[in-house]
Amino acid sequence: MTSRIARNSIFPALLAITTIGAAASTTPPKPEDTGAAAQYRQLNATADPGAAPAGTYKLDPHHTSVIAKLAHMDLSRYTLRFDDVSGSFDFNPSSASASNVKITIDPKSVDTGDQAFDKRIASKFFEAEKYPTMNFTADSVKIMNGHASVAGILNFHGVKKTVVLHTTYRGFAQSRMGFSGEATFKRSDFGVSEWVPLEADDVTILVETEFTRP
Repeated sequence: MTSRIARNSIFPALLAITTIGAAASTTPPKPEDTGAAAQYRQLNATADPGAAPAGTYKLDPHHTSVIAKLAHMDLSRYTLRFDDVSGSFDFNPSSASASNVKITIDPKSVDTGDQAFDKRIASKFFEAEKYPTMNFTADSVKIMNGHASVAGILNFHGVKKTVVLHTTYRGFAQSRMGFSGEATFKRSDFGVSEWVPLEADDVTILVETEFTRP
């Protein structure tokens, strides 16, 4: 009787073990990770500015946005963007002050979502026919704890004045580096004073950009 009970207990256990082993042996191996996570790892992204090689980097217009915001009757911040932006960045990791940034914007590329209003801003406010470009050229770069104060000359509406772009270094991956920046100035300082104070004099510029190296 005892041996029969033992056999009745052992056989189901062996059957279960065999079934589990067979199932484990037929489980297909996990496919190689070829998705976005794997691609990102291959980029060797780093937040260390010293990891980026020296040289001239070109602004990537497909990964750049320049947005301007100003208060409308102190009720909201009216937003517009510029769609035609170009530039370059001469990077020297051993001397940030020796680095140089140049950015050019086409004022006719202003985009508010209203084409008729875009044309009015470009012609009446920016006088784009007379002043076909807006230019920012950095002449001083100070870096501390991943942040930088980029002081330069903004040539806008025929007036040149110093503007400081407060910048955050986003990192380097493969052949590109990224930055976020913000600057505030008074548009009346550049001779653009229409509708003040209905439309605020203070304008905030927000920049998100990537520079690439060949």
